[in-house]
Amino acid sequence: MKPKIWQFLVFSVVILTVGSFAFLFRENLDGPTLWNIPFIFWTSFIVSILIVLATYLGSIFFTHQESNKK
Repeated sequence: MKPKIWQFLVFSVVILTVGSFAFLFRENLDGPTLWNIPFIFWTSFIVSILIVLATYLGSIFFTHQESNKK
């Protein structure tokens, strides 16, 4: 189960990153606005929250374990 969750999280972060720079963050795109906040600001905020959420879920499902090598 864990490898599928890990693959999904990695895939979602890659898709969010590539999709953001390829489609969302184009130059000269002012609209639509959300509560008078320009498009680039609120979409980048949402993408950032989604990437942080994926990172948080990755840290919950795959906790760091110290190795016993010395």
